[in-house]
Amino acid sequence: MGLVVVVGMGAYFFGLMAPESIRAEGIDNSLDAGFVDTFWWSFKHVLDPGAFAKNYGAPVSVLVFGVFTTIMGLVITGALIGFIVNFIQTGMDELKRGSTVIHEINHILILGWNRKVVSILRFFSELGSRQPIVILTNADIDDVNEEIRQERRSFRNVRVMPQHGSPTAAAELKRVNVENAASVILLAEERTSGRDQSPDISTIKSLMLLDNIVWEGKKPNIVAEIAEKDNARVANIAVSARAPIVSSTEFVSKTLVQCARHTGYSSVYSQLFSFDKNEILIHHVEGLSGELFGNVARRFKNAILLGVSWVQNGEGGERRVAVLNPEPDYDLGEDDELIFLAEARKQLRTPLETPNDEESGASIAHFENPKMQRVLILGWNENIGQIVEEIDGHANEPVDVAIASAQTVEFFDEYRDRHIARGIRNVQLTHIQEDTATEPALRRLGVQKYDVIILVADDSQPGYDSDSRTTLTLLLLRELRGETNQAFPRVVAEFYDKESHELCRETPLTDAVMSPEFVSMQITHLAREPVLASIYNELLSAGGIEIGLRPIERYVPLRTRCSFAQLARVAQNASEIVLGVRIGGIRGEPCLNPGSASEFVFEEGDVAIVLAQEVYI
Repeated sequence: MGLVVVVGMGAYFFGLMAPESIRAEGIDNSLDAGFVDTFWWSFKHVLDPGAFAKNYGAPVSVLVFGVFTTIMGLVITGALIGFIVNFIQTGMDELKRGSTVIHEINHILILGWNRKVVSILRFFSELGSRQPIVILTNADIDDVNEEIRQERRSFRNVRVMPQHGSPTAAAELKRVNVENAASVILLAEERTSGRDQSPDISTIKSLMLLDNIVWEGKKPNIVAEIAEKDNARVANIAVSARAPIVSSTEFVSKTLVQCARHTGYSSVYSQLFSFDKNEILIHHVEGLSGELFGNVARRFKNAILLGVSWVQNGEGGERRVAVLNPEPDYDLGEDDELIFLAEARKQLRTPLETPNDEESGASIAHFENPKMQRVLILGWNENIGQIVEEIDGHANEPVDVAIASAQTVEFFDEYRDRHIARGIRNVQLTHIQEDTATEPALRRLGVQKYDVIILVADDSQPGYDSDSRTTLTLLLLRELRGETNQAFPRVVAEFYDKESHELCRETPLTDAVMSPEFVSMQITHLAREPVLASIYNELLSAGGIEIGLRPIERYVPLRTRCSFAQLARVAQNASEIVLGVRIGGIRGEPCLNPGSASEFVFEEGDVAIVLAQEVYI
């Protein structure tokens, strides 16, 4: 452009400032009739093609220079526009391909892609988090963008930046600025047909890379999902047990079995670990050393004391230990931190004086869970082996477990030998080859004779949608229930999609587990507070403390006004901690941490939600 302007200024030597040229409208000598006026004349021809029309009346030699600068100006302008458009298009293509360099700080980094990502984004949105969320995945970036676009209304508060790349490549981790991330979440990639490699391989490789990074500032919170339970130990070795590992197979299996044991467990669990009102907090309260746990539990008006936590030093470094529902006479130590269920941390700063409640001398009868001696599992997925192990872990009497699926007997025998045969004590296991989404098959199975029916998300037939099969089976079970006057078995179902669950309200369904959502909830909590890992493990492990649902008349008389503080005091005498109540029977919504002053008049069918020692089936 500068060269064209200089060439155009050559018109000065061909009469640009001559009197006959000055008569033209576009030629002026008002400044110096030399360099400045000549430069301005040439420069405006390059930038404004319309300036040539104002040369009317100038000599031909001057017009030649005007034509040259005007044409070259059009070329330069076109090239400049093309450069700008190409620059913008390249930037847009990089955004679409997810190949840009991330300069964010304190962002949330998700490595991998599966159906849980959308739930995780929604949970972070519910938290009101303004942190940007970067997703690095090998999945097709167009599919990722489309799925996020469809759900964008559910997470308006978060800014999502999908990036295409390998989470196992150090250069790609550097590109997404992993050194300055606040949290790193590793997800097992979705299984693809025809690929035998475990989805956990890339997760373990990424964990090894993260374990060797020299962090510029504070190390981010790291949480990893492992799809296969057998790989959890390897993942723990990869991070030297310094980051929580979530085994999705184990977690879903434990939750399904807990729902089979406690009707309404899923709604309690989802509310307890939701991001709506209450949350589990670990907090150190000054001045409580030497006091008894039971007395301290009564000193918080709008918070429930769940247990005690401390950091234990060992050969592998520091490890967080959590004890839920200790005995009421447990002495608190100076370094003990307390585990609360509360709305906000500010409610825990100033405990009240120990109230002088009247001692309740009422004895509480031993509680027995509903019998679960015959269990029918409908469908097939990779969680089957873990479900059977969980049932066995909760049983101290023989339990007959029948699995009905489209898998062949040969396939089942091989699977049992590889995944189930070892360690089973009380489960008597059989397999029946049936298409469980048909009415004749359900009639042949005689579903009414079982205590519990568990419907897993059936992945054995890739051509069918798992949730659609589950919904169809529940509709058929509704028909079978209508044909009998006898009590129908409890029905627990696993769903991938929350909307599918909404379609099954009028079926015999007693509990539903939205497996991607429940696992996502746990992962999101651990990404914010890794210390909660020990609490999750304690609540779901067989043989320890569990969340139980007990008839309210076990604690207080029906149709009598009672405060929540009185209910908690009676339960404490039985070494139980009341988390809340559920009013209105099985369809009622749990009310957790209502406050010690809240009063209730309980009716038959109401239940107390408690932390208690496990009662075996």
